[in-house]
Amino acid sequence: PIAKASWVCQSSTATIGHAASALRPSPSDNVQTTQSRPVVMALDGLKRRITGSVGLLKGKRKVDEEIAKDLSRSLRKALLEADFNVRQSKELTERIERRILEEEPRPGVKLETHAMNLIYTELVRLLGPPREILPHNQTILMVGLYGQGKTTTTAKLADWWRRRHGVKVAVIEADVHRPGAFEQLQQLLEGTNVDVYGEPGEQDAARIVRNGIKEIGNADVVIIDTAGRDSLDESLREELVEIAEIANATERFLVIDAQVGQAAGPVAKTFHELVGVTGTIVTKLDGTARGGGALSAVSTTGAPIIFIGEGEKVQDLEKFESDRFISRLLGLGDIKGLIDLAPGDLDQEEATRLAQRLMSGRFTLTDMYSQMEMMSKIGSVEKMLSHLPDAMFGGMGNMST
Repeated sequence: PIAKASWVCQSSTATIGHAASALRPSPSDNVQTTQSRPVVMALDGLKRRITGSVGLLKGKRKVDEEIAKDLSRSLRKALLEADFNVRQSKELTERIERRILEEEPRPGVKLETHAMNLIYTELVRLLGPPREILPHNQTILMVGLYGQGKTTTTAKLADWWRRRHGVKVAVIEADVHRPGAFEQLQQLLEGTNVDVYGEPGEQDAARIVRNGIKEIGNADVVIIDTAGRDSLDESLREELVEIAEIANATERFLVIDAQVGQAAGPVAKTFHELVGVTGTIVTKLDGTARGGGALSAVSTTGAPIIFIGEGEKVQDLEKFESDRFISRLLGLGDIKGLIDLAPGDLDQEEATRLAQRLMSGRFTLTDMYSQMEMMSKIGSVEKMLSHLPDAMFGGMGNMST
């Protein structure tokens, strides 16, 4: 919608400047910041290293073989430090080296920009195209190892589906091995209108799933959270296979921690052999430098990345689209993603009024308060800045790093 796009873009550029200084505590403020520090953009270290590699072309008018090899070596080092697969890193950098020698930049385009465009297209090709999922009539089975954030991700997915598609969502908690799993899921989804079914004290996970489907199976989307398991534990493997047969799920999502790095590939393969994984959710991508390994490894398994998690809040789940993700990673911005941050219940008439007053120069403190209140529904200033191009408005987009 035009009003939503106008409001988000104008708000995030005109008001962030005020917000960034107003919301940043001074040394004298008695503010606890350990819980509210900004979340660093996923793989931010890789972004800096790629930018540094492209900087080798600064001031150059033409690329010879020596410069192309230097760029290739630098890029390969950057990818390996982000835990990308050695073979994939070698193939990707060789393609970039070959293309930068063979393809001439468009008239008026600097060599650095040309190189960055080549890196962008090759990384998007590596991670693969996005996969569309039907919003209705879904039964989703969540599987994964111990300690991967599966229950939290189940809550995030349920809330994302509710907010994005406005459908009735229900969750079945079938983890009978971890104490407090049902209570945790209830707490995470409190106030979201998502039904949570569980049977505390029941030790038969298959029975819980069977009863849950009878009780809340009429919801548009049913998500089943299972116990975290080790690939060597035979009893849990058998339990998972039984649950999968009862659920007859339309989607089977593997939840995997980005910190496992390249080991994500074998893990995905193991679960795919058990239940036929149809998609992967990579969690904790903001808390590790090894996320590149997880992303690149999973992309080769045939179970595409569907969502990525960056943060602890229920709202911190993002639909994975490789072109938009790489665009943000390389500092090129993601305006569509910025617009998508706007809440679904945005008052478009009020947004249009505020945008008009802002452009006309009649923007008052009261208007600013109303706009800041609306912006708070999106998330932090840091989150909005991460969607802006680094060079936008004198480097405002780069403030997120």
